[in-house]
Amino acid sequence: MEFGMKQPNSFNSNSSNVEWYSGAAGTYNPSSYQYAPPPAASASAYSNSFEDEPPLLEELGIDIPSILLKTKAILLHQMKSDTLDDLDFGGALIFLLLLGGLHLLLGKMHFGVLLGWSVVQSVVLWFVVNQIASNEAAEHRALDLYSCCCIVGYGMLPLIVLSVGVLLTPKGPVSAVLAILAAAWSAVTAAKVLARISHALAEVRSLVLVPCFLLYGSFALLTVY
Repeated sequence: MEFGMKQPNSFNSNSSNVEWYSGAAGTYNPSSYQYAPPPAASASAYSNSFEDEPPLLEELGIDIPSILLKTKAILLHQMKSDTLDDLDFGGALIFLLLLGGLHLLLGKMHFGVLLGWSVVQSVVLWFVVNQIASNEAAEHRALDLYSCCCIVGYGMLPLIVLSVGVLLTPKGPVSAVLAILAAAWSAVTAAKVLARISHALAEVRSLVLVPCFLLYGSFALLTVY
């Protein structure tokens, strides 16, 4: 008996049992492909969309001209100005950071202390003022926490003036007098702005002055000592 393997037939490209892909699709011609750039109108549309976007500070809610107007109204004690009806948090944060920068020039690293005290005392002032207003009038415009934080921040302007004065004058009785005056100025400003927002506080403005003076008095002591 002979053992062996049957040799396969030789490859035949014309075999009817194998289907081959025909070249009906044609051959690739590189010259037939052309890149069509986008029309000029779409490019101008993209450029116009970037030009129409608002500035970055405006998107962040920081309006520099409005902040300057509110600063002028507070420094000149123009409490009847309409710009004080809508205070923004951006200006309040700028003044708080500016106060911390002046403390840094005085050799005091108080950024964390200023931010922490501002938040805590804003919450306390918001609670106390709403309790006073609710006792005076059943129907009143409740003061929200956001507005209270903005008022506390803008009330720091006299304390910024105090920091500049302490920086330029030697420490002593003059600094103590400036601290009392700056705290009183900030307290009166905050109380009047609070009365503009919540009309129930207009009749008890002197009562609102007490927590405001304690609030800004602590910041004034932090500046002087």
